[in-house]
Parts: sequence; C-alpha cells; structure tokens
Amino acid sequence: MIKNNLKDFLSSFIYFIKLIFNTKKYDVVFMSTSFFNREQEGDNYLFRPLIKFCIENELSYIVFEETYFKSYSSYKVNKKSTPFIFITLVQIILRKLLNFLYKKPINKKEIYLQEVKISKIINRLFFRKFYSKVYITLIWNNSTLWRTINPDACIIDYQHGTIWNGHHGYLKNGYPPEDKIKNNITTLVHGDLFKNLLINNDKSQFYNDANVIKVGFNREASRASKNQVNNKKILFTLQIAPDLNLEEANKQNVKIITKLLDYNAKFLLDHGYEIIFKHHPRYSKYNCPEIKLEHPFVSFQNKKSIYKLLSESSIHITFSSTSSIDAAVMSVPTIFIDMQKNWQFLPEDIFFKQYEYPCSELLISEFFDLKNILLNLEEKNIYDDISYKVNQWSKKLYHDFDPSIFGDFLLNKIEKK
Repeated sequence: MIKNNLKDFLSSFIYFIKLIFNTKKYDVVFMSTSFFNREQEGDNYLFRPLIKFCIENELSYIVFEETYFKSYSSYKVNKKSTPFIFITLVQIILRKLLNFLYKKPINKKEIYLQEVKISKIINRLFFRKFYSKVYITLIWNNSTLWRTINPDACIIDYQHGTIWNGHHGYLKNGYPPEDKIKNNITTLVHGDLFKNLLINNDKSQFYNDANVIKVGFNREASRASKNQVNNKKILFTLQIAPDLNLEEANKQNVKIITKLLDYNAKFLLDHGYEIIFKHHPRYSKYNCPEIKLEHPFVSFQNKKSIYKLLSESSIHITFSSTSSIDAAVMSVPTIFIDMQKNWQFLPEDIFFKQYEYPCSELLISEFFDLKNILLNLEEKNIYDDISYKVNQWSKKLYHDFDPSIFGDFLLNKIEKK
C-alpha cells in the first residue's frame, strides 16, 4: 500500500508541477475519493455511465481521485485517473500552517473562510492555467477549490448514497449546507423521490427544478442473476466508519450486534442460517471498534462486491445502509435494526417514514424480533411476496440512468460556457 501511495504521489506531483507551465482545458472534470472504486475492475461504478457519455460524445475530460488512507480495504486510485494526493497534502499543510499562525476555526463559517483562503493559494500556485466548464463530484469534493479556480463553471454533486430530510450533507433542520449554497452546487439524483424530498423540505428554497436533476443510477452492477429462493444466507452490511461524530454510535452498534447474535445463536445454528458480515467501505481496523464473534455460522467477507454478495444471499440485515436499496433492486428483503439511541440514521424515520419501505414487519426493536422475522420468512409464499414488494419499491427510488437527460443537461452547460 505504501508503494502504491508513493507511486501515486510521484504521478500527482509531476502532473501538477507541469500544470504551472502548461495550459489544460477540459469540458468536464470528475472528482471523487478512491473508496468509491469498489468494482472488480477497480473503477467507480457511479461515474461509469457519465464517463461513457463523455467518450461517446467526444468531450474532453479528466478524472481526479483522492487517496483514502483510513479504510480497512486497500482502494487503489484507478489507472485511468489522475491522483490528487499531491494537492491533498498541500491542503493539509496549509491548514496546519494557518491553524498555527491564526486561531483554529471553530464553526462552519470559519472553516469555510479558511478553505477559501487555502483554495486561493492553491489556485495561484498550480491552477492558473487550468480551465473546465463542468465539475462533477461525489460528496461535493473540493467544491470550494473548483469554484475558486473557475467562478463561472457548473459544479455538480452526484448522489452517492441515500438522501433524507435530516442528512447533514443535503438538508439539516430544513436547510442545505452553507457550502452548497455559497458554491451554487447543482445536485444530480437517482430518482424522483430524492428530488421531491429535497425541494419540498427545503426552507431556504435553494433546491429547485433547475438545480436538482433526476438522471438515474447505474444499475448494471446490480443485475446479477437472482434465484428467488430463501437459501438462509444473510448478508449483514455494517456501518462502522472512522468519523469522529460516529465514535459512540460505532461502539453502540457493536454492542447491539453482539447481543443480537448471542441471543439468537441457538436458533440460527439449529435452522442452518449463515451470516456474512461486510464492513463499511471506509471501515478502519485501526480506529474503529472490532466485532468479536465466535459463532460457527458467522464469517467476514470484504473482497467480493456488495452486488456479488447480494446475488448469493436471500436476506439482508443492516441498521440504515444504502445497501438496503441495492438489496431491494435484486429482490432481497432487508431486516432493519432499530435499537440505537440518539443516532442520526434511525431506519424507522428514514426508510419507513420518508422512503415508505413496504414491509414494516421487517424491523427489529427487541432482540427476539430477529427469530420471529426469520421464521416468518421461512414460509415460501411470504418470502416470495416480500421479495416482489421490495423490488417494486426500489423502482420508486432508483431510476435507470438516462443518458438523454444527463446529456441534455451537460451539453447545455457546456454550450452556455
């Protein structure tokens, strides 16, 4: 991993040093972090149809990728991408220097103003000869930097997971993040439900039909063959990630998982269930609590993609992960655990109230609920009915990627520039 990071650094260093002297112009810039490279080919499945459109329409583009250092899995920067690690390290150094020279920012406004200062410095050093008409990002990555470099460009945030009323990155207490408003970010979403949710719940009226565009989602990866039989293989997707604001939630989730499986161990063993744990893409064994379970029916699998594991499973368990929608696309019902206290991702609020998940009986609020739910799903007619319901539900959230909608929007932005 160190060898790969060094290679990426040298490649990144050379590109941005050359950029001081050479002019670079692109129609589109793609920007993400390497932990989105989750397919077997090591590419970004979210960007795949967008890049395909650029290629087919002879649009010039570049893909920047930040290196993610904290993950349990080693996500490599794709060979077709340009590593952003050099600029990332410059940003880190400048933040530390400004914190040393001045007081450390203590609120969102001060953090934003500091990022503006850093972006102006980096722009003067490396991006004076860099131009693009459109920037497409995930988690609005480096949006302040792109706005500083090209004030008139269209900066886009393409939906990477779930969006709900209360999500700090989209709509918290009825208001979008200040950074999104100040940088005038356009949002591309997977379906009408997400679009309507943003527009209808935004008290600031920032979100509207012009800057929230439904382009759909690349569902090619989730179309693996699925045999509609309850084979008693359960995929359990975890949400333990190294975010500071999730430290207590991580510990709480580990306790709940441990007690849940200990309580139901005899039933799971006697009925022939197999539970496969898959860690969150950003899980780190160095700064996240570890799940210690010695039950013979439990295993961990982090090499296979989520779609491959879902194609091999008949039931999915999670707290409130986006993987529940991926599972529904493949007709795999999700059992939600709703036993956390003071957690911002409560599944009952997000999936059942806002997304209207069609199976309220698949909710664990007590440890004994798991046994009752699984016994119910062992009835073939019930399992088949629920599988069909969740698949139909997924179509309301995830629309197939529509290249005509994306193309009309993109070409219009490029033409205007």
